[in-house]
Amino acid sequence: MNTEMISNAVKDFLLSHGYAADYGVSTIAGAGSGRKYYRIASGKRSCVLQVSASVDDEFKRFVDYSKTFAEYALPVPRVYFVDEASCSVLQEDLGTENLLDNILPPGQQKKSGNVRILYPEVIDSLINWQLVSRSLFSSHSDLWLRRFDFSALKWETDYFTENYLKGYKGVTEIPDSVRNFYSMIALSVDAQPKVLMHRDFQSQNIMVKPNAEVAFVDYQGARRGSMFYDLASLLWDPYVCLSIDEIKDFFEYWRSSFRGTKIYAKEDAWDAFIYASLQRVMQALGAYCFLSKVKGIQKFQQYIEPGKAQLRVLFAEFKKVAKVTSPEVFEFMEKALA
Repeated sequence: MNTEMISNAVKDFLLSHGYAADYGVSTIAGAGSGRKYYRIASGKRSCVLQVSASVDDEFKRFVDYSKTFAEYALPVPRVYFVDEASCSVLQEDLGTENLLDNILPPGQQKKSGNVRILYPEVIDSLINWQLVSRSLFSSHSDLWLRRFDFSALKWETDYFTENYLKGYKGVTEIPDSVRNFYSMIALSVDAQPKVLMHRDFQSQNIMVKPNAEVAFVDYQGARRGSMFYDLASLLWDPYVCLSIDEIKDFFEYWRSSFRGTKIYAKEDAWDAFIYASLQRVMQALGAYCFLSKVKGIQKFQQYIEPGKAQLRVLFAEFKKVAKVTSPEVFEFMEKALA
């Protein structure tokens, strides 16, 4: 394979750390970002090269957060070498399989029996991630200040409106009641207790290492936000489509294990989770439409219908906990998700 994407500085690092001059390079499929990934292997040694388009804020945050999270023994890849001149990061090889690969093996339609084995392990790791929040924020004010607040949450629902409702469904007019609903959801989620939030905690960003341990990737969007949001990303993930019974079981596992939930009664914790889940799944559905229709990345087209299905289930749950939401909102969303 052509190795032009590997800078001389990276090559020198590899050769000085036991890699043979004829090391192998293979492409790793990326997601919706502009970053490219390559696996470099030599004998029993291997690592992953991440090449970005530029040394932008996301690049810098990935490098900084990798070091910070490693300090707190969080499950992230070790960074071996950074070459800003070529926008490259050489990092630990976490293996070839993510959570989605283990739950829905390529070419299969039915979820494997690994669901009940792997999800509790992932949730345990998420809880450890959340538990370091106070200590980490006190020593890293940049993460504490990077808050997932009302404006960021409102941006997500506006993103859903522009890319799903208008761009995909062709809706031309959004009722005031629906816009008020967006604001109410954002206000509610913004008021929830804040922890270290991954921000894109879905099955393709959770690696299952060869030793069966899990690790997180794509965490450059981390910030201080709702303690329910990452769990919502995990459990309502349209890539996987867990059943509502599985979602309730795993939510209860998290609720009973994470001490941060003790300020809530059991029913109130579920209600708060539903609000955060609506927020997250609307954002995800907007992203699938944007990435497939605007960016032309066709593989995301297949997740639009599963995203709609998850959102329909969510609105059915929301009806049970909604107190003052206008009936017009449910009528509008029912039609929009048909």
